[in-house]
Amino acid sequence: MHWHPDDMDEREAVAWLHRRVGLGLAPDELEAARGRGIDAELDRLTRPSEATDPWAAVDVPTDPKASTPERVAVIAAWLDHLATTSTPLVDRLAWTLHGWLVSSMAKVTSPAQMVNQIRLYRYLGAGRFPDLLRAVSTDPAMLAYLDGRDSTAGAPNENFSREVMELFALGVGNYTEADVQAGARALTGWTADPAGTTSVFHQERHDDTPQRYLDRSGVHDVDSVIAAIQTHPAHPTFVATRVAREVLGTDDPDTVRSLAAAYEAGDRRLDAVVLSAARMGVDGEPAPVVLAPVPWLAIVRRATGVRTAPTTTVSALRTAGQLPLAPPNVAGWPRDTAWFSSSTVVARADLAAVVAHATAPDQPTLVAATAGDLDTLADLLGAHGGHFGTATTAALEGAATPHLRLALALTSPEVVIA
Repeated sequence: MHWHPDDMDEREAVAWLHRRVGLGLAPDELEAARGRGIDAELDRLTRPSEATDPWAAVDVPTDPKASTPERVAVIAAWLDHLATTSTPLVDRLAWTLHGWLVSSMAKVTSPAQMVNQIRLYRYLGAGRFPDLLRAVSTDPAMLAYLDGRDSTAGAPNENFSREVMELFALGVGNYTEADVQAGARALTGWTADPAGTTSVFHQERHDDTPQRYLDRSGVHDVDSVIAAIQTHPAHPTFVATRVAREVLGTDDPDTVRSLAAAYEAGDRRLDAVVLSAARMGVDGEPAPVVLAPVPWLAIVRRATGVRTAPTTTVSALRTAGQLPLAPPNVAGWPRDTAWFSSSTVVARADLAAVVAHATAPDQPTLVAATAGDLDTLADLLGAHGGHFGTATTAALEGAATPHLRLALALTSPEVVIA
């Protein structure tokens, strides 16, 4: 399937692609991408390339008593990386998985454990989802967050067993309480090493009794649990639905069936189903999606070339309701119109003002704002629909200063909605 002129305008399609499955583009990157064309960009996004570690220059603490400045530095390093990454699909997928296979510093007190979980998502996130699910099942952060490290043969904990089916891989209604209990027994015996950086299996803490689980017999350990989950009929549909909502803003049954088929045909690789969804988007009419605060911030920072101060950024994102490494609960972040709450709107406006005032005078976005060239400004920001609407145009034309005009553009519906 290839882009053709009867579909979305190709310039708009390139911007849409990088805002929806990547993390936006700087003005020079945007022009280069448009020169290559949509098919080349689809290929480039999913082509394997070497990814850099966001925390390579940060001393990530293992101490659960790490100070607030140390934790802020860890979060800020990830935010800086998201705004500058050369592997946007890897990092957008890692961000998506952080809100899907959830752990949080609210319970995982070691920053190093949380960082290593995100590293796991960056390393395996574009590959086979069952492999990632197997790895996260014994990940130290997940063992801490869903109490797996305290699960023994004598007292199996059911938290992870339930959530791996309900929220991670199958969905409500596709398992029974007996499955939860059987899975909990099979998953016993795992804990973290004293430093908390690797997982350790203790045979004496494990219940190896064969269980009946998801209509399969003989399930007795992590590997057989994941094998039963990945072959369950509901699994491809569950994954396809998550990707369809994320990339296309829909859970239309026909779309989901098509993506589920792509998932199975692509050896259950996430990049295969994301690529299929992206092609459907540029070849059709994807529904609008409200950008959550963190992806939005990465996109606007990249478009303006701005690096924001760590403390200011982390504080604003906490107010906005999306602090990295701290999802609100095991269900992850809210979606779409939830990001129009008053606190999020105010926090987003505050961040936009910081970004706009830090934008260099020779940056194309500020040059366009200064000239009042709203068409170019919309184009550079990848505005939804390729232009600003009537209400936004009136507000931008009435802005008293170029910096205010840019700040208003960054929080306009056409930029916040991808």
